[in-house]
Amino acid sequence: MIRISHFQSRSFVDGPGERAVLFMQGCPIECPGCQNRHLWTPFGGRLESEIDVADTLVNLAQEHGNITISGGDPFAQPMALLCLVQRLREYPQVKHIIVYTGYVFENLVKAIDSTTAALDYIDVLVDGPFIREMDDPLITYRGSRNQRPIDVPASLKFGRAVLLDWDHPEIVISPEGDAFMPVGLVKEFEEIGDVEKTRRCGQTKG
Repeated sequence: MIRISHFQSRSFVDGPGERAVLFMQGCPIECPGCQNRHLWTPFGGRLESEIDVADTLVNLAQEHGNITISGGDPFAQPMALLCLVQRLREYPQVKHIIVYTGYVFENLVKAIDSTTAALDYIDVLVDGPFIREMDDPLITYRGSRNQRPIDVPASLKFGRAVLLDWDHPEIVISPEGDAFMPVGLVKEFEEIGDVEKTRRCGQTKG
């Protein structure tokens, strides 16, 4: 069983492209300034089977195949996370899986349990705790500058963290015409329309 908070059916800020997102419940790291404090407690949310959660995510991602698993911290439930990503990989529709964690990649690799095994099924890991003093209004898809977007298959192959280039601010236009961008770019586009801040990674929806 896996303890979850909720699903986000469509997101443009939890990784590149349109994505279906699962927010898992429980996080022992408790970073100061965290925007998801309500997901810290391991007793909140609800319990579901990994099979049911995987089925829901696949249905939500049917058109694009992109899935993000966030929290809370997914690696606070390592066995449940392993079962979930294993199940997701059984679906041909699933093209890309991102997992966000406050733990550091090098420490996850050293773990001798289901933590390390789960990495085999993940495309990108965004690692590291949120550090409020390192927040940057121009970074994309993460909360603070220390957090690294890691190409997991390449990193496991070469035995070191291989980073992806997420350092260039992006503007994403949804099919409905909404513009998603780092909050630091908003002033350049204030005349276009209404501005609505999202709670994810300091980004803004215009």
